[in-house]
Amino acid sequence: MKSSRSVSVILAGYNESDNVMQAMERMYEMLTKNFENFELIMVDDASKDDTAALMDAFAGEHDEVKVVRNYVNLNFGTSVLRGMAMAQNEYVTFTACDLPIAPEDIGNLICEMDDDIDLLVMERRNYVTTKWRSITSKGNTILLRILYPKLTRGTPVLNYSQIFRRRIIPDIIPLARSPIFVWPELIFRAKLLGVNWINVPVECRVTNLRRGAFGHPHDIIWGMYDMFRFRIRLWSGNY
Repeated sequence: MKSSRSVSVILAGYNESDNVMQAMERMYEMLTKNFENFELIMVDDASKDDTAALMDAFAGEHDEVKVVRNYVNLNFGTSVLRGMAMAQNEYVTFTACDLPIAPEDIGNLICEMDDDIDLLVMERRNYVTTKWRSITSKGNTILLRILYPKLTRGTPVLNYSQIFRRRIIPDIIPLARSPIFVWPELIFRAKLLGVNWINVPVECRVTNLRRGAFGHPHDIIWGMYDMFRFRIRLWSGNY
């Protein structure tokens, strides 16, 4: 039987022509199989390849698929936030076009969430990446724990995917737009709001080497700015 829960899934990407068609097909198949009411929101982050055209073509064949286009590159975090602003359904989640989280795993997590849970934080258990990105990721985690010892408690992995009840989203939208701090700030704001949350381990299904933006010097500086800005706002009580 299909779940009566309504779901909005956001897939965002930049130059993902090699991945986006398979991602849309697999996610749409999972949603059709498991949920009576759903929408798939595709966000193209100003790609220079055929990503946007492929998204448009797929949306033209499926009424439940919407496309958002950034006309300048805004990065993955900001792209997902644009998708979240459009989401209409009860449960809202996101992932990347290379599907680090299997669509079936996402569907199972949503179906199994207790009714009183407003935020599910996915804890990535395995990850294949470059040595440099691994080093910067560990440094990021250490810095977050130093700056936010209470807010990081219980959620050892902050830069991954989450599932939200849509009703809390307007109250937790972050100031951050950096790829490093959008997700932690969303989680921190939800915890400060006092919502019921849970941390759940998940397997990363991508086995190819992932580079991404987190290790770029520009994004490290940008992320640190967002981190310290939010820390200062917490101290001042003006977050």
